[in-house]
This record gives sequence, structure tokens and C-alpha cells, in this order.
Amino acid sequence: MLASGFKVIRYAELDSTNSEAWRLIDHDRSEASHTDPHQTVIIAKRQTKGRGQRGHHWQSELGGLFMSVILRVDLAAINAHQITLWSAWGIAKKLQEVGANVRLKWLNDLLIERRKVGGILTETRIEAGKIDYAVVGIGINWTNEVPEGAIAIGELPTTLSSMDELIDVVLEGIALGQNRSNREGMDGILAEYLQMLCDRNIRKIVDGRELHGQIIDIRATGELVVIWESDRQQAVYQPQAFSVGY
Repeated sequence: MLASGFKVIRYAELDSTNSEAWRLIDHDRSEASHTDPHQTVIIAKRQTKGRGQRGHHWQSELGGLFMSVILRVDLAAINAHQITLWSAWGIAKKLQEVGANVRLKWLNDLLIERRKVGGILTETRIEAGKIDYAVVGIGINWTNEVPEGAIAIGELPTTLSSMDELIDVVLEGIALGQNRSNREGMDGILAEYLQMLCDRNIRKIVDGRELHGQIIDIRATGELVVIWESDRQQAVYQPQAFSVGY
């Protein structure tokens, strides 16, 4: 049984579950429809144009989980990254409960044994400075072939026995994150998110020189705060402008 409160629509193939979610939102907001697509879940067995962060292509072959969740959230546009943060935290927490040792990579990656097992792409629509709709796209390797450096949950000794069980866990994680954020704010989630990072020590290459630093904070707006060994000064990075290197 899937997590309560969600309506699931399944497809054999789509260009992108996120794209289909936006099409559904636009249809349901037309004059001909009076329904609310909030908490509708779009799932496809395969995507032909799956996408990830920064315009990257998400490999979407049979056996993987490709899904998008439509949400209404009460957030200012400046806090849009909170949706990705609490979704990643909640999904990782629920996957850990079924035996998958999932860790996080800022801002939106799920890792196991330092290898990518899943990712999150959150897209929003803004009206009058507030988020009207959010679409949370999730891709997780289940039994599909994975590229080098990735890993699939289906090959690990977890208590999961089917794709539907994985879907249920992911939806429970999203609900957990959203409910805790609504109830308590982001402070507790961010503190646990930091502890769930795969590694707080990071590196970057500048003018051919490798610099080393440590993640010391993640702000509620999604910004990463790092201290670099070279100057011991705090540096703050926007999610779109910086990628963590381990």
C-alpha cells in the first residue's frame, strides 16, 4: 500500500516526470478543471528526457525509480531550496530505516558508500514572491544498470522487496520532511542534514591548485558555508554556483 494522502499516476514512458507534472498542474488550473493536483505523484518506468541539476541528463532506463511529486507549500521564493533539503533529509532517513546506509551530498544527491544512488530536482512556480506549486523530481537506482561511480539499492541487503515498497518509503520521507519543516522550522532538519553528509571535508581546484576546506553550516536558504584551510575565512556558496568535490 502506498503512503496515505498521495494519488499515484503511472506511465510506461514519459519524456520527464517533472514535465508531466507541470502539464497536469496547467491542465488542472484551467477553466475546465476544478481539481487540485497537490500530492499527486507521477511515476514512469522510463524517461526519454530525464533531467537533473544544472541541466544535466538523468539516465532513466528500465528498473529505476523515476517519479515527481506535486506539492503546495507555504514558502517565500527565497526559501525554495528548503524543499530539496527537507526532501533529501526525509528520504535518506526513511531509507536508512530499511537498511540502506544513505548519506547526503549537498544539495540534492543521495549516496551509498560514496556512490550516487539517487538525486532530487525541485522546480517551483512563483507568484507574488511566494511559491505557488513545487514539483519534486526523484530518481533512484533500484535494479537498473547504473553508470560508473553509481550504485543501485536493489543490489544491497535491505528489507525492501519491491519497487512499490521503495516508492512508499520515498513518499513517507517527503511527507516526514514537509511535516517536520511545517511544524518546527528548518533548524532541526539542517542540524541532522549536516550529520548525514557523506563528508564535511571538501576540495576544489583553483588555477590548477587543489584547495581543501570544511563544511561548517548549511543555511535555511540552501547556502553552503565553508572554511578553507588556505585562509581560514568563511565562504558562502549558492547551490547554483558551486558543486561539492570529495
